[in-house]
Amino acid sequence: MPDLNQAPIEENNVWAASDLGDRDSWTRHFTPAMIGDVIQAVRAVGETPCHQITAKSFPLPSMAGFLDDVHEDLENGRAFTVLAGWPVDDFTYRENVAAYCVIAAQIGDIVVQNYEGQSVVDVVDEDVAYSHLSRGYRSNKHLPFHTDGADLTGLLCLGESASGGGTLLVSATKVFNTILTEKPEYLDVLNRGFYHHRRRQHDEGENPLSANRIPVFAFHGDYLHCCYNRNPIDWVEKEGMNLSGEDVEILDYFDSVVARPEMQAKLQIQKGDIQFFNNFAVLHSRTAYQDDADHRRHLVRLWLEDPKSKRMGESLLDLYVPGASRFFAVD
Repeated sequence: MPDLNQAPIEENNVWAASDLGDRDSWTRHFTPAMIGDVIQAVRAVGETPCHQITAKSFPLPSMAGFLDDVHEDLENGRAFTVLAGWPVDDFTYRENVAAYCVIAAQIGDIVVQNYEGQSVVDVVDEDVAYSHLSRGYRSNKHLPFHTDGADLTGLLCLGESASGGGTLLVSATKVFNTILTEKPEYLDVLNRGFYHHRRRQHDEGENPLSANRIPVFAFHGDYLHCCYNRNPIDWVEKEGMNLSGEDVEILDYFDSVVARPEMQAKLQIQKGDIQFFNNFAVLHSRTAYQDDADHRRHLVRLWLEDPKSKRMGESLLDLYVPGASRFFAVD
């Protein structure tokens, strides 16, 4: 187990809420010309499955600079960005998803997200309880701060809820620096990591827990990689594995840090928005929400692996899609 870097991280993704400004400071807008180019690409997509859409097969040359800036936001900037103004009401569901995939493929490689083999996941309230037997995106409940399985997450908003459903983001590097200052003795356990419950995302007869402990904080190539989800860590107890008192103390402290209001950026997703965030550098949460007859929250989620990234450490992808990650250890 490598030693954690004991120096504070100094990167653009180290931020508190007060450092970010308002929505305009993190939002990039589609122009009519960009929308026209994406529509042309969508016509060429035809029946191509989303996971086979690549930057080379469906290029968007007029958007190259715009998408380079988006990638820069994610890789070397604040580690999240919002693209606004996609006219979702002008297109069918299939056309919207194709457009979304064409755009996202310029940023990273679209990958499968779950054991069922889906590369496109609809995030809607299916009235499924959030538990160790299901994934949280199928409910309308509050989701605690966590990171997703791949390098990058994308969320396209096709519909807004009647109330709630906001995205909250916290800088993982800011959390690391805070713990380094306040509780440096906790970092060894966070580097050691925890076993995770796999929530039925595995073959029958396989171990329902991760094969190894998954570090919350790890450094690969001198860059921090954060992988965290408290619920699957707690749910190992459903399989007879107990967390120690020290483990619970450290996890509770970690959760208390990300719960500080001054740490949290609040992004109320709007119809036509596409949110992207870097899972290694930010944690995200969702507030509980309610739909009604006229308002139904509907997001479409993509997971992307970024072959251009400097952060090439191990993600949570193999927990849900065994053998799918492109992880190569960097000493």
